[in-house]
Amino acid sequence: MASIFIRTVLIYVILIAMMRFTGKRQIGQLQVSELITAFLMSEIASSPITDSNIPILHAIIPITVILCLEVIASFLSTKSAIIKKFLEGKPSVVVRNGKPVQKEMAKMRMSVEDLFCQLRLKDTPSPAVVDYAIFEPNGQISVFPLENAPTVTGIAHPVIVDGHIISYVLSDIGKDEKWLGKILEDKKIRDIKTVFLMTVDDGDAITVYRKESK
Repeated sequence: MASIFIRTVLIYVILIAMMRFTGKRQIGQLQVSELITAFLMSEIASSPITDSNIPILHAIIPITVILCLEVIASFLSTKSAIIKKFLEGKPSVVVRNGKPVQKEMAKMRMSVEDLFCQLRLKDTPSPAVVDYAIFEPNGQISVFPLENAPTVTGIAHPVIVDGHIISYVLSDIGKDEKWLGKILEDKKIRDIKTVFLMTVDDGDAITVYRKESK
């Protein structure tokens, strides 16, 4: 029991020291390659803790090698744009001039719900008030407000997403499909499948985004 305790403390201290060595302090700062490095290091480190027959050195050596590879990769990414793009990816514009960039969202496999979640975390009520929303390589989103943006009362609620009615959202805002049908008729929308996104804010203002041609 004492041996397991000592091994655990030792591995913990080694991992903390090595992660500090990378210079990253928050999970939100980690790139994909760095997350993979962290997962690999934690997996390797667990082996001598769960199996006392495995020498600690058998964990320290591969952890050190992985860490060195990460440091080398980080250095090379500062010298080469190609390597940087391969290791970290590139920023993706998911909203431009008040409209979701559908092709980029599809490429990133980002759903409308994901986009709205990210915007709400930035206290942004609707894509309509956004000049640019950029999904950064570290997984965070940067939002730049649109000048002379339309007024949004409360927040925008997505009632149609990718040609499908979101019934629970309609229910949440006190509307029904009969009401929605009247709106579609007023907007001269004959085929709901042509709608990428329709939102209703708390003041009943409607915003419609048609599907982009492929």
